Formats: sequence, structure tokens, C-alpha cells
Amino acid sequence: MPKVGMQEIRKPQLIEAAIAAIDKYGFAGATVSVIGKKADVSPAIINHYFGGKDGLFEETMKSLIREFFEVLTLEVTKAKSKPTKNKIMAIVKASFSQSQTRPQAVKAWMGFWASAMHTPYLYRLQKVYSRRLQTSLVVVLKEEFDTPEARNIALTVAALIDGMWLRGSLAGGINKKQSTQQIQQYLDLIFEKRISN
Repeated sequence: MPKVGMQEIRKPQLIEAAIAAIDKYGFAGATVSVIGKKADVSPAIINHYFGGKDGLFEETMKSLIREFFEVLTLEVTKAKSKPTKNKIMAIVKASFSQSQTRPQAVKAWMGFWASAMHTPYLYRLQKVYSRRLQTSLVVVLKEEFDTPEARNIALTVAALIDGMWLRGSLAGGINKKQSTQQIQQYLDLIFEKRISN
């Protein structure tokens, strides 16, 4: 029987081991046995804490999503007194933060998105992530635009973020500076159009 409190010690270690295994072997090849070896624990420990590979993958993706929204909250808080466009760019900056774009995390995210199409528990997490990002963008954009337009702009910004992620990951690395600049150019056009109208 594992010692009391061991789960909280082991959990981050097992999540990092899962990310490392996904990085090396992909979602399909990251077995409980492989993850156990990387974490230097018995596969039985993973089964005990998470109920198996699916439970560990779910917890791994929850951890990455939680980390993303912690960074997003921090960036938006720093931009609190700045103009709306700066606040939106703070959300964009969070999307390309160092913790989210390290190569291992990128592969985990890409595996997650691909698997979400076929795996109900990952699909549910993807919907939660997408809704929260969309809501974060809309809340800020409503400072300058009416609700329907704010929703449309938010949808485009989210699509641009996802597109930069996909292109960057397939090209071997996300160019954070270029990705941010491209989205900035889109926002410049949108805000200029609003001023001229």
C-alpha cells in the first residue's frame, strides 16, 4: 500500500514522465510500462493512482491546460490597465509562453488534439480548453466591440493561435516572435477599421 501523501509527491513526477514518453513514442507508444520506467516506478503505481494510461493522460492534459490558464491569468493581470489590444496580445503571449512551447509540451498538446477526435475524455477536455480561451478573448474584446463582433474576432484570434501552433509544430518548432507578430498585424487591422468607422 502506498504511503499517505505519496500521490502528491508522485503525481508531478508521473505527469512529467508521461510528457517525456509522449515526446519520444507518441500517444500510442507511451505505454504504462514505458512511463513507469521513465518515472522509475512500477506500472502498478500508475494504475493505482490514475486507473491506468487513460487516467494518467487525462491528468497530464489537465495539468497542461491548468498551467496555460495560470500563465494567461498572469499575463492579463499584468496588462490590466493597458488598452484592449494589449490585453488581447497578453492572451496571445500566454499561448506562446515558454512553458507551453517547450518541445515536449508541444508534442503532448499535438498528440492530445489528434487523440481528442477519437477519445471522449480528451474531447471533453479540448472543449473545456477551447471554451475558456474563447471566453477569455470575448470578455476583453467586449471592451471595444459589441458582443457578436467580439465573438467573431475572438474566433479568428483563437484560429490564428491554433494555426501557428500547427504550422510551427510540423516545422519542428514554433516561432513565437513571428507568430505573435502575425496575430498583432491582424489585430492592428481590426482596430484600425473600428477607428475609421
